[in-house]
Order: sequence, then structure tokens, then C-alpha cells
Amino acid sequence: MAYKDKKLTVESSLKDFERAYRAKRKLIERQKDDHLFRLGKQWDPEIAAQLKAKNILPVTDNRIQPNIFLITGLERQNRSDLKAFPEGEEDTTKAAVATALFKDSIKKSDFGYKKSEAFEDGIVCGESHLELYLDDTYNIVNLKPCWKKIDSSQVFPEPGWKEYDYSDAGFLYKLTVGLSTGDMIGLFPDKEKKIEKVKDGKIDFKAMVSEAERSVQPRDYGKTDDTKPGEAEECVFDLIERYYKKLVSTSYIADRKTGEVKESQASEEMDGEEQATSFVQNYQNTIIQADEQYQSDLMTYQMGQVSPQIDEMGQPLPPAPAPLEPPQQDPERFYVFKRKVPEIWYFAHVAGMAEPLADERAASYPKWKSWPIIPYFAHYSTAPIDGEDSHLKVQGLVYGVKGVQDKHNKAETLKVLHLQSSVNSGWLTEEDSWVDPTKVQALGAQSGANLEYKKGLANIPQRLTAVPLSQAHTQIAAESAEAIKAILGINADLLAAQEGGQSSGRAIALRQRQSLVMVQKLFDNLSRTTQICARFLLSQLGEIYDTESAKKVLGESFLIKNFPPVMEPVMDEMTGEIARDPMSGQPQTAPRKGPDGQPQKYDTEMADFTIAEVLSGDLGQYDVTVGESVASETMLMAQQAEVQEMAQLLPMAFTPDMIIEGSNIPKTMKSRAISNAQAFQASQQQMQAMPAPQKTAPDNPLAA
Repeated sequence: MAYKDKKLTVESSLKDFERAYRAKRKLIERQKDDHLFRLGKQWDPEIAAQLKAKNILPVTDNRIQPNIFLITGLERQNRSDLKAFPEGEEDTTKAAVATALFKDSIKKSDFGYKKSEAFEDGIVCGESHLELYLDDTYNIVNLKPCWKKIDSSQVFPEPGWKEYDYSDAGFLYKLTVGLSTGDMIGLFPDKEKKIEKVKDGKIDFKAMVSEAERSVQPRDYGKTDDTKPGEAEECVFDLIERYYKKLVSTSYIADRKTGEVKESQASEEMDGEEQATSFVQNYQNTIIQADEQYQSDLMTYQMGQVSPQIDEMGQPLPPAPAPLEPPQQDPERFYVFKRKVPEIWYFAHVAGMAEPLADERAASYPKWKSWPIIPYFAHYSTAPIDGEDSHLKVQGLVYGVKGVQDKHNKAETLKVLHLQSSVNSGWLTEEDSWVDPTKVQALGAQSGANLEYKKGLANIPQRLTAVPLSQAHTQIAAESAEAIKAILGINADLLAAQEGGQSSGRAIALRQRQSLVMVQKLFDNLSRTTQICARFLLSQLGEIYDTESAKKVLGESFLIKNFPPVMEPVMDEMTGEIARDPMSGQPQTAPRKGPDGQPQKYDTEMADFTIAEVLSGDLGQYDVTVGESVASETMLMAQQAEVQEMAQLLPMAFTPDMIIEGSNIPKTMKSRAISNAQAFQASQQQMQAMPAPQKTAPDNPLAA
């Protein structure tokens, strides 16, 4: 891991980029070939050209594409939602607020679809990325969250990384090729004049590789000339964005009493160290001032005891109360220390400019102390493999089945070729047997042809029997198709409906898990990527919402349910005492009134305080953890069946609202059902609490 504590320059950044590019170049070439192979370009161009020259059409029986569709379909069908889980019972409300804001931000940013796109690319070539950026185009207060899928050919980490999230890398490059001058000015408007002076902003990738490697230069970065004759060539830019860890001297305030350590943030007037020193001095001055005030008050009190004060009538005034001694506080409780910590910084530059376009703290730092680009890997290995073979550590599904698919295509092609060559087997005839030999040669293999042979022939012409199809080629093709299924590890038969079998959600979910054991790693890594994205999004909620916009997202019913209003006693205007209920004698209460004089529908102070904690960006450290919640129909059906079975086995442990919550019905219907169940329970309890009617003696004893 390489930290930067000196000034970074464009020249040094380019050297690091070249090193990262060379380390990943071979992987990028192979990944592009994986994508093309998956999409059906499965024949070597030279072999295909040779076959076509002989009027042989190469057969492409793509068995990879359906399996990719199957896995991506399962991922979309079983898509999960982000959810915040409380660490303790007291954090339940915070987790509920964070979950509601999660769902709104996911809806705004199309996170589910972007994640599915990254998953599809990842399982094909082994790698894909997601990037979160906050758009301030239309609102500079509440920024819009935007997720973007980034191709593997755009991201270049520091060579030698091993951690899944690149956390052990010292820098991470993002490359965007083919930007216009207008695109660049839109990204860096304060650099407009310098951008317009650039003549050529493209990177010479051929210069980054050795002479021997230039013959296999990846097609991603080949130069194309789309300029029409007489048309001015527009400048094109290749933007290099570097996120790197920069060692920065940071001041901290440590609390000896609680053990808490807090970073001192700089302000417009003072830097971090001055802020921390000022805080400690103010704290110590407060203790000194409190002690001086106490000594002054104590002296005044003692003087009053010696010479009592007299009022205007000459009567002694009652003695003043003794001053309270201030609480004992340790003036050495807080202390300041400094250390160098790696901050995430952003550095951008293009070819043709000697100065960087940006060199500043990353927009997501310090709330998010990692890279804003989050990877997804289908299969990646931390094995100690370097050099030319290092690209093998990252793989998708396609790379492992290329050979078998190629063998399958060739076997299918030979089958068709053999069939075509055996259909027109010809005729067995004596010399000069046909009336019109040219007609036989032209139409002898066609259906419905009327061919004439001469009279009096001892041996009439006979058609040659076609040679049967090659069973060897058929068997090779069938075995290759089965081998593709075995290598991919997908048992599609278990995913289908089972005749005469169980069709419950639990049975379907169990069959799906059994059929996908070999590819479970794909989904585990997707879950890992999703959780990193959720932690990142949780840290940035304060940039997306403020307290008022968060309240609009939560809704009034949520606020009333989770922040009930503070009830205060009602005062009797006549007596000035607390009013009491005439029936029960209990004190009457009413919701606290707000600044407008109207009763509050919910506790606004507590709601504002809780929302502010969620938006602070520190919630994920102590109060909540983030994860995924069930969202697919199959898993919800399985969950519902399990709840129903447990409710039958343990009826005393499950209340009606718990059973309703575990059901697979719409959320609005759940709320209504729970409200109705609670109202019914309340009415039953009220009826049970009412005294039973007493029987009265009849007026006529004989009538009894």
C-alpha cells in the first residue's frame, strides 16, 4: 500500500497509472473476449473464413447464453431490499428511519437495476463495479443519489491488492475515454479556459506497453477517425480520475473519563489543531471560572453570617443560603494529540495539461472512509500468482467453458457438413444409360424430378444409399452440451416445476438452493457488494436529505406511530389546578402544544433529534448494521409457511400482529389487518372488564 504525504503531480500520477494499466492489461483483453464469446462470437476469425471459403457455414450453438439468462433471472427474481438492523433495543426507531430513507433513495437512484447490470457483467467476465455520486444539478441542498455501473476496463487499482473492496490498495484509478470538450467543461467548469486550449487530450496507450506487447493492444483503446473530409476535428479527452490515500496530520480530542476519541474539524477561522486546543482551554477556563465564582459567593455568604443585613424597617433579613460547591471536574480530562491518518483524496487530470483538474478531498470523505467505487467479483483468488498469469485470479463463468463450447460448435458443424455431403449420394448406372445426362446431373438430387433412361437396359440406374449420420459427432456434441452444464454448475432441472411434487414456497426455495450450490459464491459476493453499498449510502444520507425532507419521506403516519406526542396535564382555568376526569378521578392530559399554539400530532423534538442522528453519517458505527431483507415472492412464501407452522406449534409465542407481519400480503393491507386485530382485542378486554349484570328478585315471588 502506497500512501502519499507529498504533493502529487500529473507526472507522478501518470507513472502510477501506467503501472496499474500494465498490470491489468491482459485481464482487460480476456474479459472483452469473454463478453464477445458469451454474445455468440465463438469462432476464430481465421477458421471461420476458411470454412466460408469452402461454402461451409460455421454452426454456433450457444449454450452459454441461456445459462447466463437463467442466473440473472434468478437474481432479479430474488432481488432483496436494503435494511438497517438495530444493534440494541433502543436503536429500533433509528433503524426504522434509516430503512425508510434507504427505500426512498433506492427508488430514486434505480439501485436495484444497476446492481443487476453489474451482476450480469460480473458473472460473464468476473468483474464489475458500482459508483455512487450525488447530483446537485437541480437541488444543491438535497442532492440526488445516482448509482452508475462501471466496466472492468475503467477501474485500475494499485497492483498487488488482495482485499475484496480494494481497502489494502493505496490508490484506485477510474478511466473515462472519449469525452468531448463540452463534457469536460461540464465536469470542471472552473477550468474552462485551460480545457479549451488543449489540442489532444487522448492517452497514448501504445506507449505504455513494450514493443512485443503492442501487437496485442486491446481493442478498447484503438484510435478511430470518424471525421468527415473538410470537417474540423474535435478534441477528445481521456479523463484519468485518481482516488488515493493521502497522509494528513490530524488533531484529535481524547476523553480520559469515557475513553472517547473525536477528530477535531477545522472551521473557516481555525484549523483542526487550533479548534482542539481552544476546546480544551475553554473547558479548563470553565472549571476555573466556576471555582472563582464559588469562592466569591462563599466569601459573600460568610460576611453575611458575621454582619447580618438589615432591611429598611431595621429588621434583620433572613440569612442567605450557603452557595453550592461546583461539581468536581478534572481539568486534565481532555487532551489533544496529533497523528497522520490516510484520507481519501481525489486527483483528476488529462493528457495535454501539465496541471491537474482537481486535487482535493473526496466528496464522500470523511463520512465514508473508503473508495467511492465498489467492486463485484464473481470469482477472485488471493493466491500468490503474479506476472502474466495474474489475470487468472479474476474469472467469470464464460472463461471456464470456452473450450467445451468450442468443441461443441465444431462437432455440430461437422454433423451438418456430413449431412450435406451424404444427401446427394448420386446414381449407379451403366455407361450411356440416360436419355439426358445433363438433366440428371442438374436435377438428380431434387425431389419430384422426372428422369428418363433408355429402353432395353439390362441394369436400370439405381440411387446410391446415403451414408447415415456420424454417431461419433452426435455423441461428442451431446457430451459437450452436458459438460457445459456441469462446468457452469447449474442444475436447471431442479429449478423447474416438479410434477406431483410440492409447490410450496419452502419447497421451491429448497430446490433452488440445491440447484445452485456450485454457483452460490456468485450470490454471496453479490450480497457482500450490496452490504458495502448500503454502508456507503447510509453514510451519505445527510447529503441527500435534511430534517424536513426526511419527514416528508417518512410520512405523518410513521411519525405519529414512532414518535407519539408528549402528554401534559390539563389545567383547570377556574381553579388553576390540574383538571381531573369526573368519572375516574384521574388527571386529564392533552398533547403538548407547538409554537403555533396547536396540539402536536407527534413529538417533534424527539423526531428531529432522531432524524438528525440518522443523517449524521455516524449511525453505522454503533447504532445499526445494514443488510438485506427478503423481497422475492419465493422467499416470502417460504417465510410465511414457516411462521404459520411455528404459530401452530407455539401459539403462546405468536401474537396476531406477528403472524400478519410474517404474511405475504401488501403492506397497506397488513396495517389495516393489524389495526383491526388490535381493535378487536381491545373490545374483548373491555367486555371482560365490565361487571356481570346482577339478577334482581321478581316482584311476584310466585313468578319465580
